[in-house]
Amino acid sequence: MTDLGELLGTVEDHVERVHRGAAPAPVTIALLRRRVRRQRVVRHARDGALAGVASVVVVAVAWWAAPDAGRPAPPPAATPTQAPTAPPTAAAPAPAAEPAGPRTVVATPLAVPDGLLASAGEGWLLAESGQYRAGIDEDGVLAPDAMRTTVDVVDPAGVRTAVLEVDARTTLGLHAWPAGGTYAVASARGADDVLRSGWLDLVTGELVELPLPWDRQPLGVAVTGESLWVGRDAPAELADEVAAGTVSPAFPGTLVGWEPESTGTDPGRPAATAGAPAYEGHLQALAPDGTARELGIVAIPQRLQPLSPDRAWLVLQDAAGDPVALDVRDGAIHPLTAWPDGTACRPDGWAGDHDVLVACEQPDGSWRLLAVDVAQGSASRALGTSDVPVRQAWPLADGRVALGRVTVPAPCDVTGDPAVLADGAVRSLTDDWSPYDHGTGVVVAGDAVWTHLNGCYPGSGRADLQRDVRVDTTTGALTTLAWLEARAPQQVVVDGWRVASVDAFVPAR
Repeated sequence: MTDLGELLGTVEDHVERVHRGAAPAPVTIALLRRRVRRQRVVRHARDGALAGVASVVVVAVAWWAAPDAGRPAPPPAATPTQAPTAPPTAAAPAPAAEPAGPRTVVATPLAVPDGLLASAGEGWLLAESGQYRAGIDEDGVLAPDAMRTTVDVVDPAGVRTAVLEVDARTTLGLHAWPAGGTYAVASARGADDVLRSGWLDLVTGELVELPLPWDRQPLGVAVTGESLWVGRDAPAELADEVAAGTVSPAFPGTLVGWEPESTGTDPGRPAATAGAPAYEGHLQALAPDGTARELGIVAIPQRLQPLSPDRAWLVLQDAAGDPVALDVRDGAIHPLTAWPDGTACRPDGWAGDHDVLVACEQPDGSWRLLAVDVAQGSASRALGTSDVPVRQAWPLADGRVALGRVTVPAPCDVTGDPAVLADGAVRSLTDDWSPYDHGTGVVVAGDAVWTHLNGCYPGSGRADLQRDVRVDTTTGALTTLAWLEARAPQQVVVDGWRVASVDAFVPAR
């Protein structure tokens, strides 16, 4: 069962209680609706795992996706006279102590141990988690004071410390977190229904707003310390609707790394065509004080988080749909002539600091996995093979590559079980899992993969309870961090609250 199905089942339980004369509190349906919206938009859409982006996402997306609808031309592919080489990597400065821009309180600060944020390096994460108070009557109606949402700092072992509590009327999205920083790139839509994006102060709960277009998608924090955004203004023909607040842009982050297989299930987005970009717009690199570098009009490819692990390169598409690399340090664009030919090849993540993992389907149904070095422009090299499609590859510090294996049929074939690629072979990390468990996206941090289990139900067989887990990439050991189902056993309790679900994992990088 999907999270939406589980929650709608809860709604049905409340309806049944009404017919028995036990009317639920008026806030119940609103709280459930908000939880559905948060989980669908902020978790599943961001990691590209599931369909079901909330319906606020938009007339504007359909307008930009229409053929010849005035969409901008992607960047021209410059032809260098020699293979591109990577300039020296600059150290990544932390965000300014006091980023400039309007400040809006979007969360309440909680007590944070001294030095906690500064100590957060490789393997640490931010998590946004929804929680229920432990010990409440599970057959009763949840009151507002029995629920909360927090922003947590999570150490490499999975121990969490809540640093912010989010207002119940606010939908928050976490996008990127520089290691050791007190600010994270985030977006929030509050009770005033205004969408704000910028730097979230993890100490004060204030969002320092950046000057961004009406519609914007975050691409992470570059090695220069700038946040990267692709955006565009609202179409002129929607000016009245925008002014009236009846049309909204796509929530930031939902269109990055988007899986084209899942587009048909979202009524707000037209079906994608093979090779079509996931998003097009103006690329900006914004310093914490709001100073902008314009890097041109770009197109983001499908399936790939375009910023490389070394945070120096973006992989984009040119006007012909071919991949190009953009060096975020100087804005130079380089064609990727070593990219494998054929429509059967697609980017599915990163295999190294600046190596894209490209998967090419073979006649026998297997997948040949290649690495394309976008910094050096050298020929692609073979990494190995997989018996099933792969998703969301990311390099590990020891030279292996963590990724997701697609083991569930449609419509859940955009999700992945954690695995590692080493010595030419893909090894699953799910040997000790239940046969009814499957992963929903992977997030790699340190020597672990963090994922949500059983977030998509294909309608056949059965799935075990939904929960959030840490999987050790060496031993495969599974640590449960949180449960989604209200009646799940062995609930994880934090400070007298029971963690019910984690809506986002954002690694410190």
